Amino acid sequence: MSSAHFDPFTTPESESRGSSATGMTTPTHTISSINTMDNSCSCPVQRTELKDTPPFPGQTFAIRERNTGRYITLMEGNLLVLENVGNQGGWHWVCVENKGWLGFRNPVSSTHIGHDTNHKYWAEYKHHLSHESFCARKHPQGGYILLSRQGDALWKMAVDDCGRLVETEKDGTLWDFIRISA
Repeated sequence: MSSAHFDPFTTPESESRGSSATGMTTPTHTISSINTMDNSCSCPVQRTELKDTPPFPGQTFAIRERNTGRYITLMEGNLLVLENVGNQGGWHWVCVENKGWLGFRNPVSSTHIGHDTNHKYWAEYKHHLSHESFCARKHPQGGYILLSRQGDALWKMAVDDCGRLVETEKDGTLWDFIRISA
């Protein structure tokens, strides 16, 4: 396997083709383990859906930046967008609902993704109030824009040059919600 970016949630088209006399696809090979040195995700992940899965309360997701394949990750108390998500669970987010607004709670820390008045995101509080409330808008090019409440306006979640999450009135980042099964 090359050292190029590996995404455990997609299978290259060439690897998904197989042959069978019964009409069922036969795998061309079997992978028994994932080599953590060659992959951006160092742990195997079970998934139930990949394409256009909307965030829905009660489900757990990996939230992936559509253009880069990086994930929203809670690492040592800091909310970052990282390529190598590791195996410590900081990249799982349980979708919750409060008064119709979505929220995303980390199952390890029990903290929700939220924002401050300086347009920066964090995961510091265990409550789901207005600063931890989101709306997910489907984008025509695929994926979702995450919008957060800022007064009576909705601001878009974006990633800055340092991999931090920020609010912007301009174009937001496109996100894929990859549902995680237990």
